[in-house]
Amino acid sequence: MGVNMFTKHVIFCISFSLFFSLANAQTDEKINAIDSVKKELHISLIMPFCSADILENTKHKNAAISEACRNYYEGFLLALDSFKTTETPISIEVLDTKRDSLTFSKLLAKKEVVNSDLIIGPVLKEGNEMMLDYCKKYKKYHVSPFLTLTKSAINNPYLISVYPDLSYYADFILETIKQNNKEGAHVFVAYGKETNDKVINARISAIKTRYPQLIIKQLDISKINDFSKTFDPQKKNYFILASENEYAVGSALRNLSDTLHFTNFEVYGFRKWLEFKSPNIHLLERLNVKLISPFYFDYSEERNKIFVSNYREKYHTEPGEYAIAGFEQGLFFIRSLILQQGNMKDIINQSSIQHLSNRYQIRQKDNSKSLQNDQLNILFFQDGKLNRLN
Repeated sequence: MGVNMFTKHVIFCISFSLFFSLANAQTDEKINAIDSVKKELHISLIMPFCSADILENTKHKNAAISEACRNYYEGFLLALDSFKTTETPISIEVLDTKRDSLTFSKLLAKKEVVNSDLIIGPVLKEGNEMMLDYCKKYKKYHVSPFLTLTKSAINNPYLISVYPDLSYYADFILETIKQNNKEGAHVFVAYGKETNDKVINARISAIKTRYPQLIIKQLDISKINDFSKTFDPQKKNYFILASENEYAVGSALRNLSDTLHFTNFEVYGFRKWLEFKSPNIHLLERLNVKLISPFYFDYSEERNKIFVSNYREKYHTEPGEYAIAGFEQGLFFIRSLILQQGNMKDIINQSSIQHLSNRYQIRQKDNSKSLQNDQLNILFFQDGKLNRLN
């Protein structure tokens, strides 16, 4: 009964203000020094909770996005428990957009939102696009907490994307290869036919001249065996399998595995592979495949155990990915607000911080004014268990 009662409480109490005295759990000396100023900070959480829809019909078409937002909100509230000694007052305005653009526009006009130091949300592409003129007018930073804005060229200097664009994965992989191979390497990019596959391949085409020490060859994933024509056993060879098609990926991996006389190579793949119906974990481990992902949660890590325990105690259920995101984003952005005394423009000068599922380091996007987290996890399988390399 506790779960149902809490859920109803959250749904009915979507629009309210909470005032907290917050402290950083890590006893940050900078925060303690700044705290004497006691500048009140304001955060607005604007998301499509769709509370009325879900109360009327739990299987409503907005049920999935509603649950994701409520889980995020629960994690965000739990993050506040990590701040207990500073006396910097924080006001939280939680608002339901109802997944309606007119409602969203009205919420943006509220005094509490206009006076916010930071806006968490909106969640969907249309909302992020609507924020462009608003941010320009009021100079308000806002966070896109879920969405990967790969297909939406939103050139907004006040937009912070927690999840980097898919195209950035190409930058991340090539930069990783470069750092590990000062004397050069061969890189084979095997691309598929899906839209996301083409995004990675197109990005590599656009930036490969930045890596003159890397010999980059791009080929259709169905013709991956052609790599043998230019494979150099004297150098390190890398394969980036830019495909989310289970059959294409499986075939490519088997082809590489069968070519046992070729050594000194490494394979890069993507998180989507973990969602395949029948992922071949043994093959991924045998080839020492590196999977690039913005999310990885190790239940054996002590800090993660503490979070799970606290979440269970507070909400009587298990935390999912959105709850974890709400918690660690809450920690990161509240800490940033306190450190910068509400001046979010300096967030790009903060060094990388490790949280539960990923590191956080906000930087400006390439060829854009928008900001995004430029950190990703490199994952690999060992003894059947998924691990994080970096």
